[in-house]
Amino acid sequence: MRARNPAAALLGVLGVLLVASPWALGLATPLSVATTIEEAMRRGIVIFDETIFERLREIDVVVFDKTGTLTTGQMSVIDADAPADLLAAAAALERRASHPAAEAIAAEFAPVDGVDDSTLPDGGLADESNQEHGGHIQDFSSHSMGVEGVVADTKVLVGHPDLFERRGWTVRNDLLTQVTDARSFGRLPVLVGRDGRAEGLVIVGDEPRERWDDTVTQLSEQGIDIVVLTGDDEDAAEFFSQHPHVDHVFADVPPAGKTATVRRLQADHYVTMVGDGTNDAPALAQADLGISLGSGTAIASDAADLAIVDDDLESVETAFDLARAARRRVRQNTVLALLYNAISIPLAAIGLFNPLLAMAAVVTSSGLLAMNSFRELLDK
Repeated sequence: MRARNPAAALLGVLGVLLVASPWALGLATPLSVATTIEEAMRRGIVIFDETIFERLREIDVVVFDKTGTLTTGQMSVIDADAPADLLAAAAALERRASHPAAEAIAAEFAPVDGVDDSTLPDGGLADESNQEHGGHIQDFSSHSMGVEGVVADTKVLVGHPDLFERRGWTVRNDLLTQVTDARSFGRLPVLVGRDGRAEGLVIVGDEPRERWDDTVTQLSEQGIDIVVLTGDDEDAAEFFSQHPHVDHVFADVPPAGKTATVRRLQADHYVTMVGDGTNDAPALAQADLGISLGSGTAIASDAADLAIVDDDLESVETAFDLARAARRRVRQNTVLALLYNAISIPLAAIGLFNPLLAMAAVVTSSGLLAMNSFRELLDK
């Protein structure tokens, strides 16, 4: 029996060593993750942690903060039914309050256009030229439920219906009906009155974001439970609780209570928190995965694992789609790498692959993985 040429044997061994190197397998996952992160960036999603796609697949509860996340976060006057002079007086009072609803009322019915009374020596309270627009204000006081004061010698009260009840002021039944209707749409009703009785209503709203319900529906159809957190009362949150794909609404939750709520949910679930404000940051950090919206604060972004730059709520659902697509791509690349090894190693072992052909096979397999990885991940 003739001995095999030592040089040929050496070339065969080198061919096997080259094609058996785990280059393709080593590229399968990193390439998929890198291209998914790039795709996310193109869609306005910033990834702070490369493990986020693995973690997204485990999520079974998504918690949305209501104000600024499911809604625009910008209070505005939607409707008003009250005498014009009373609205001007109410605006004069609200200019001295710090609540977002107060700012909306003050901006809508500002007593003096283009004048900020905070720049005046006494805050504008003693400016006699301002009396015809809102009047001289005395005995001003601000409460958690509203404001009150004497405007042009008339006692004016602005705020929550409960504040009127506590003060013993009369509220007509038709106004109470309007209050209930406004709350059913997730809006904030503000009563305005003078001299012991309510005379009208201002409806202030933080409008829901466009297509928020589509985002919630799509996530729910993936088997994810939807939870909404809000500091508003249950009546104001009813608009969201009525949505068929919202599983639970936690109302009257103070900023400090958001973290505790997320922690309780984590006892049985993997939780994603979606928020935008500074007071959301602890909850974002507590959650298994935190997502911040681009319009939010820097503190919220720092606490999150993922940031949506363009402030598009639908990008939350896109992030979950990318996670599933990344997993599919990793599987495809792994199959390609294993298929390459299954074919090339036996061929090299029987001497059909010299080192040059082996290197060509390695380059070809890597090229196939790259081509597969750079294909479009999502159709939409």
